Amino acid sequence: MTGGAAGNEAVMINKTKVKKSFTARARSYDRSAHLQQRVAGEVVDQVRTLGISPAHVLDIGTGTGYIALELQKLFAPATVHACDIALGMVVVARAKAAGLFSGCPVFISADAELLPYRREQFDLVISSLTYQWLEDLRGAFREANRVLRPGGIFLFTTLGSKTLFELRDAYTRSFRASGSSGTPSLHSFIEEAALKNILSEEGFPDSTVRSRCERQFHSGVRDLLLSLRAIGAQNASLPDPVGLGRPKVLIRMMDLYEDHYGEGPGIPATYELLYALGKKGVR
Repeated sequence: MTGGAAGNEAVMINKTKVKKSFTARARSYDRSAHLQQRVAGEVVDQVRTLGISPAHVLDIGTGTGYIALELQKLFAPATVHACDIALGMVVVARAKAAGLFSGCPVFISADAELLPYRREQFDLVISSLTYQWLEDLRGAFREANRVLRPGGIFLFTTLGSKTLFELRDAYTRSFRASGSSGTPSLHSFIEEAALKNILSEEGFPDSTVRSRCERQFHSGVRDLLLSLRAIGAQNASLPDPVGLGRPKVLIRMMDLYEDHYGEGPGIPATYELLYALGKKGVR
């Protein structure tokens, strides 16, 4: 499952697992990440509507490089930097760029919570569907603010609290029905209001956040789980969960999911997409 922060902005994320999972799927990612590609396209379209001409751009959590490459085309004179925590993704992105550009974009492996860029280096910092993987949103937004020049724009998307609620509900029901004690270790996602509050408190006081939900349909729960696995989106919360690997809990979860949420021949999976835009204040 994809993951990230809920109303409490800090959760425990196994970054080593995140790196390995996305690196393992890097070469096949583009064939399966349909939602991610659509949202990335929307982000690029939104940049076009801003009417800006940034000289220095940073794409955080670039994945296989779609946004960075599109922005390099859009802003040909600009210097575009891009980073991702998964080295495998960076390798694929560099290979794409090699056939299109000489020298730019510059792709490196780096953690969004500890960016290796100098203070006030960029006019535009952008990211798409990355921040749900982070343990410390405040720290990540503080870093984005640090590398932005005064008046610079911070534009990103992340997943909201309604994301995969069907899967999380069915699994929780199955976990409890099995007699297991405690709470299952599952990813949670941030609420829209909480995201806006954190942005405001971390240097983006006039930020806007909008939400929309998208439903994807799958032939069954197994198909949904395989589609998540294909893009490297798996449960990375700490402690490392035994949950989805327990056969009885998994089988019961599938039955509960289809009983409660099945529609005709398939099952829905909901994604809440949060689109955020902020501007760093001018001193």
